[in-house]
Amino acid sequence: MPNYKVFQDTPDQLRTKVFGGNDVAFNTDSTGNLGITSTGLAITPPTNGLSITSTGLAITPPSGGLSITPPTDGLSITSTGLAITPPVNGLLITTSGLITTLGTTDVSEVRANITNTAGSPDTTFNVLGLSSYTFGVVNNSLAPDAQALVKLQISPDATNWLDEDGPVTINQNSLTTLVASVFLKYARVYYSAVNAASAVTLNIFFQGQL
Repeated sequence: MPNYKVFQDTPDQLRTKVFGGNDVAFNTDSTGNLGITSTGLAITPPTNGLSITSTGLAITPPSGGLSITPPTDGLSITSTGLAITPPVNGLLITTSGLITTLGTTDVSEVRANITNTAGSPDTTFNVLGLSSYTFGVVNNSLAPDAQALVKLQISPDATNWLDEDGPVTINQNSLTTLVASVFLKYARVYYSAVNAASAVTLNIFFQGQL
């Protein structure tokens, strides 16, 4: 009989096609990975839980919705980029205990040798995507008599500004916080020196929660 090879010289060139019950080939992507398309997919995790690690996992549920029932020990998903596209009617999560971690923003800047008594605006922040935010201002001046005036300004268009909180006098080595009671798209700190002869250094912090 012919001398057929059982193994290829180059194993990577060996390909096998496996058919299912309906005589249809498995669905794979361009890299050869298995693709699963289902109108109703059930995943049963093992006893110790199901761990999914992915650099980019996209879950698109069917029109009827996606149901995930975690095991007793919990469901762990570790991913640097997780995208979940909900159906038209929304995404429903039913659980006896849900823990979520909110995103935050934290920006700090130093304004040194301030002698202008007329005042200057600091960096403008777009706060539209934040649920809450606070400015913290520290007078880090070396001179004991170096005082600063600060106030919080808000604006709907970054052109027309309203004084929302302050002005507040900050002594050396003192801290004050500025919080808006009215929400507008833009916010900034406006600062000035009390005495032009006493240079002021301010550490300005902007901290918010998404």
